[in-house]
Amino acid sequence: MSHLRFHDTHFSPQQLLLQRLNAQARITALPGGVWRLLVSHRPEDHDKGSWAIPDDRRQPLALSAPNHSGGRIALAHPEPAAADAGDNSLLLNPSPFAWHWQGLISLGLTAEPVRSLLQAVPRQIEEASAHQFEGHPVREQLDGLSLGAGLRLDLLLEPEDRFYGLGERTGFLNKRGRRWHNWTTDEFFHGPKTDPLYQAHPFVILARDNQYLGLYLDESWYSCFDLGWTEADQWSIHTAGPTLDLYLIPGPDPADIVQRYTDLVGCAPLPPLWALGQHQCRWSYPDQESVSAVAAGYRAHDLPIDALWLDIDHMESYKVFSFSTRRFPDPIGLTRGLAQQGIKSVLIVDPGVKQEAGYGVYESGKAIDAFVHNTRDEELVGEVWPKPVVWPDFTQPAVRQWWGQLQQFYLDQGIAGIWNDMNEPAAFGWPNKTLPLDARQGHWTHAEVHNLYGTLMAEASYSGLKALQPDKRPFVLTRAGSPGVQRYAFVWTGDNASYWEHLEMSIPMLLNLGLSGVPFVGADIGGFSSDCDGELLAAWSWLGACYPFMRNHAGKGSRRQEPWQFGEPWLGSIREALHFRYRLLPWLYTLAEAACRDGLPIMRPLLLQYPHDPEVADISDQFLLGSDLLAAPITRPGQRRRLLYLPAGEWFDFWSGARFAGEQWHQIPASWRQLPLFQRGGAAIPLQPEAPAHTTDAHWPRICWQLAPAPEITGRLYSDAGDGFGPSQNLPFSARLQPGQSGQPGQLALDFDGGGREVHLRLLGHGLSASEHVWEAAVTQKQQCFEIPPEN
Repeated sequence: MSHLRFHDTHFSPQQLLLQRLNAQARITALPGGVWRLLVSHRPEDHDKGSWAIPDDRRQPLALSAPNHSGGRIALAHPEPAAADAGDNSLLLNPSPFAWHWQGLISLGLTAEPVRSLLQAVPRQIEEASAHQFEGHPVREQLDGLSLGAGLRLDLLLEPEDRFYGLGERTGFLNKRGRRWHNWTTDEFFHGPKTDPLYQAHPFVILARDNQYLGLYLDESWYSCFDLGWTEADQWSIHTAGPTLDLYLIPGPDPADIVQRYTDLVGCAPLPPLWALGQHQCRWSYPDQESVSAVAAGYRAHDLPIDALWLDIDHMESYKVFSFSTRRFPDPIGLTRGLAQQGIKSVLIVDPGVKQEAGYGVYESGKAIDAFVHNTRDEELVGEVWPKPVVWPDFTQPAVRQWWGQLQQFYLDQGIAGIWNDMNEPAAFGWPNKTLPLDARQGHWTHAEVHNLYGTLMAEASYSGLKALQPDKRPFVLTRAGSPGVQRYAFVWTGDNASYWEHLEMSIPMLLNLGLSGVPFVGADIGGFSSDCDGELLAAWSWLGACYPFMRNHAGKGSRRQEPWQFGEPWLGSIREALHFRYRLLPWLYTLAEAACRDGLPIMRPLLLQYPHDPEVADISDQFLLGSDLLAAPITRPGQRRRLLYLPAGEWFDFWSGARFAGEQWHQIPASWRQLPLFQRGGAAIPLQPEAPAHTTDAHWPRICWQLAPAPEITGRLYSDAGDGFGPSQNLPFSARLQPGQSGQPGQLALDFDGGGREVHLRLLGHGLSASEHVWEAAVTQKQQCFEIPPEN
């Protein structure tokens, strides 16, 4: 291993170049106080592009001339940092190359041989792929340059440093002490130590003292973040490729970092309202009669639902863009029947295309040379569900357009949404469970673009749906993905199991995905594999009612787990959870619209809102919905009580209205019967007074504002048609509360426009007797001031 040393310095108003033979470092300043450091070996990489960041989002800013002192170079960022963000200047040492930024100290950049790097790769990748990295394909890709076999950046690790983000990961919220691999992987069963999984997000938020910093590695090659696993006083970033493209994102708080990061890689688009409803799936409902029976079960048991899903057994011989003529002979009749009940139809679309003469999808793809090639420049042939199978090369724009146009087949059959699965890409029969690393994808080997496959497939699906139905918002769900996937798809956490441990682990998995810029996320409610039971399903349904994406899904060989399968008392609790979800939709939809503008997640760790409260740094079993609701689900069978931490301010039990002090731990009753949920004092939450059987539009003709007391109470309601791109409204709500003195009534004065809606109020913490903590009233258009009962 050799440390990179640069000997020549060249400055221009928009960049600083450090150069040596066969290597270059380019430093630029970007909007938002962001620094970009690009280290490259090959001349063609000196102006490296990005798969994740559109070029117009990373235009460099003009730099002032650097200061030189003792061989070091100091660069001042042209955008002033926030007052509490610290000095945002970048101090560079050219030889050996190192830098210092906001207290973060790099210890050096090392050119690392591939075999050394592969010691960090999970075994299933290493065994199948080490020879490929060391062999001809990678040497050819790197032009045989001696320093083009991987790079490692080492950084100083402080004793109290904590790490968040990195996308979908097992374990607890704080990711310190492990080595995390960025390599999208089909992992059928995962435990608390399993890594990697289906998503690859090389983005991390570092918490140090009261400061937060973001680092994003914009590389599609395999990479690894060693967060104190190898060395107790050092953390490192490894990449197998010939470049290290690093973005330094200032805080001071994690919310600032997430917003700046999503300003780079993009925010999610607003989904249709029905995507936030209840979804039901199983691998597989064997025929269309069984699908209709599930819909009837939901309606018979007074359970709201918005979508039913078809897994792979709907296809003819596992051929995508087909229906089995025996089991699903009338798909349009099925989807129309469901639509009459307000239920959308979604189905699975894998990337593997059966290589079969006369099969229209294969023939049309072959005609445009759409498929991945092997080293002999022939179609790469393998096996997934169909056999033999070929894989579309989604790195090619023409292939993405071709795949997008194929979605017309499903639209003609009444399908409303697309589920992209097996897109790591997964493969059967090969020891590394994916395509050979020397497979050819346009100008690239699969080694370089493997992690992009899921995102590019989602882009093709999303763009196709949008082009074919320009008046509707596309809905796509993906299993695999990388930075920027949120621009095209929802994400779920893949094949979990019916274990309480997986219920608990879903919380930090989804929270870290949200911190990584992906707001619309969920886990299979009830668990995909193994056997669920009534208590687990009830508890998970309450938790899932707070997931941004809510879907009950189970696999073949497992017990059926539709909500009624275990009878009472579990069914009653699940029904209440689903009704709660649908009553909460005005608030969730309002949060969804905000997430699409500012990049902040819907489901949030407490540290996002309270970054300087040391008590919340490692809380993995509580979370916020937006800034105003705090959920504390149960995570164990037979649980009847739990510890709960409430941050600063006053908090109110969402159900009873009871008052709780903040910055304290509380022991509270908790069970599968109802989710412990708390509302922040001063927050107004818009609810539907009753749960509908399914969503319609988001005009919300009837709204109940639930108010948590404070002198000033504020909230917001987003309203539109629930789909399409027509007019919308952001309706603010505010009220002033003056409590009564000595047991006397108080005053509640409203300041909002109900927009012609039927409006109800529900004020927590006030009641007509000592045992009551909720006051309710209907609002007329003329009445804006109310006499309220005393606090209790």
